[in-house]
Amino acid sequence: MLETKLLNDLIYAMSDYILPVQHNAIQLAKLDCLHAFASVAIANNYVRPEVNQSLVIDIKEGRHPVIEKQLPAGEVYISNDLYLDNHSQQVMMITGPNMSGKSALLRQTAIISLMAQMGSFVPAKSAKLGIVDKVFTRVGASDNISSGESTFMVEMNETASILNNLSERSLIILDEIGRGTSTYDGISIAWAITEYLHQNKIARPKTMFATHYHELNEMCTSFDRIKNFNVAVKEIGNKVIFMRKLMPGGSNHSFGIHVARMAGMPKEVISKSRSGFITA
Repeated sequence: MLETKLLNDLIYAMSDYILPVQHNAIQLAKLDCLHAFASVAIANNYVRPEVNQSLVIDIKEGRHPVIEKQLPAGEVYISNDLYLDNHSQQVMMITGPNMSGKSALLRQTAIISLMAQMGSFVPAKSAKLGIVDKVFTRVGASDNISSGESTFMVEMNETASILNNLSERSLIILDEIGRGTSTYDGISIAWAITEYLHQNKIARPKTMFATHYHELNEMCTSFDRIKNFNVAVKEIGNKVIFMRKLMPGGSNHSFGIHVARMAGMPKEVISKSRSGFITA
């Protein structure tokens, strides 16, 4: 009984300090976060972004903050410029080889946008960003076995959620939409999704779409706010050098056989792939 009374007295005595302690904890957490932002910015040569009320994302020499720290010693991360707005360059259709850096470019744009709006400096030479209210991503491939959903079904569910919730200030990142089904159906779905984003009467969300469906490059001739870009490579003999640089214009080659060779596929498989047909 005495112990219970002492405990109650102690709690009552401490109650006057609960709010000050909670307030101090919040302030220390903010200070710790800002200190981390500053330390990382100084160590990695980040710059202060300009966040404004426009509908433009204009990044000069942007970099991926994680990938650039994982490069081998002496290797420099290849930075890229990027521009998106709602009126002239709303959709970037990005083609290029496997492993060339398309996905990294998509991810770094989303990360820079998030970092800028959370009060951090960003990995770029300069960055001017209109406020983004939603960042939607459909990247990667995975199924949902517990719910009986295939990879393609998961992809369609997530894409449907994006299309049903977009806004004028949304940033949409799409990586190889439609690859989980037949080529014809995949191209048709990817085309229809892109057209929906371009022609949407409610909003014109800024969109980056990386794809191996080179047929989608034709969309720029019919839709004025869709622009084609490719991640450059240099082909020397039987070797491909990834330049990692974003260039205007579409690409019509994915160099998949080259990547298979780099992965260590048996020579017989590579030779048969180059022949362009399969015999019994």
